Amino acid sequence: MKANKIVLVGGPCGGKTVSIKFIKQKLNENGYSVKTVEETATSLLKLGYAPNENISLFDFQNLLLKIQFLNEYMYEDMFDIILCDRGIFDGKIYIGENEFEKLLKINRLDEQNIFSTYDGALYFRSIAYEYPKLFKIKRSYENPEIGQRRDELSRDVWLKKIVPCEYNNLDGLENKQKVIYQSLKEKLMELKKDNRVNLSDYYDNKHINFMREGIEEIMDNVGVNERVKIKTMSLVR
Repeated sequence: MKANKIVLVGGPCGGKTVSIKFIKQKLNENGYSVKTVEETATSLLKLGYAPNENISLFDFQNLLLKIQFLNEYMYEDMFDIILCDRGIFDGKIYIGENEFEKLLKINRLDEQNIFSTYDGALYFRSIAYEYPKLFKIKRSYENPEIGQRRDELSRDVWLKKIVPCEYNNLDGLENKQKVIYQSLKEKLMELKKDNRVNLSDYYDNKHINFMREGIEEIMDNVGVNERVKIKTMSLVR
């Protein structure tokens, strides 16, 4: 079995994280087996990693990429669909094109190969446009302008993979979820006719061990304690 990999994209406060359960449930009801990959950045922040404080932004994105890669890789032959809350290329939004290219080089990854493993991107427009005051309440550490900029960057990064879909944030999240899911259903029908490309088509177990060793190396360099090390490795599941 080879999985179709679908990534949820868009700026902050677009409804990605809250919608992933809805989409998974709908897919399950339609007979698909689904593995969800949670947003890695949020998981790392909860463990105490603070970019530009106790870990550099580049090292943070490097750690994130390795964990994201492993989680996407591990379940490719076990489920019909892998549903990701953000994907590997979201790193471009936070460190820029040049630094992201360095990141790929360090991890011995080919950009075109990696991008080809994503079968579709579901774009969740940030509420920073229509509801700037609500955005400020939900994201007290970011202003709406930053939210809008990151939303635009996300669209640019994933543009070639975004599943065509029209909705209005003013109609509410429930309508947004239904419209996006309907577009996904139509996309999945098209994908049945195509050959699926997975990470395992390009990378083997030696590369997996290389990525795991890289996670441990970053943690040693940053100097996290044993408890955080164990919890960080547990994110690869």
